[in-house]
Amino acid sequence: MKLVMIACLGSMLLSTAAHSHGNEHGGGTTLDTEHNNNGPVIHLYREASCGCCTKWGNSMLKGGYQVVDHVTDDMQELKKSEGISGDMSSCHTAFVGGYFIEGHVPIESIDRLLDEMPNIAGLTVPGMPLGSPGMEAPMVKGDSYSVIAVSNQGDKAVYNSYVGSTLVK
Repeated sequence: MKLVMIACLGSMLLSTAAHSHGNEHGGGTTLDTEHNNNGPVIHLYREASCGCCTKWGNSMLKGGYQVVDHVTDDMQELKKSEGISGDMSSCHTAFVGGYFIEGHVPIESIDRLLDEMPNIAGLTVPGMPLGSPGMEAPMVKGDSYSVIAVSNQGDKAVYNSYVGSTLVK
């Protein structure tokens, strides 16, 4: 009986994670480039099927950034070549102002990064916290999460902390 309950709980957890990553929560597979702006240029690298990556890119567009969309089949090789460790990785990788932006980093953290220009390699939101930009879901409470600054030597420190949003739709 315990084994059956553990198997059921495990499958529910896995199905939730798989469900939240794709197009199931409102993300399409193409960016809304009609809103492309004259702000800083962000190069977004993502897989073609990832709706949450597209939603994140669209939130950057709406925030005034220019987004150059790069669809690739080899995200792991890109992350490896940029020195983004597995424990700091997420589904997409972007670059702006000489920094890497890994995962669902909010625009407020990117704005701060570009204003302060610290001597770091980049920012990351490891994993895919619910409620982070691109990971919003209707009637699902957003997670608390941190944006991590990664130094050029690989040291890590909290840069900002957030509570993810909850869509009411």
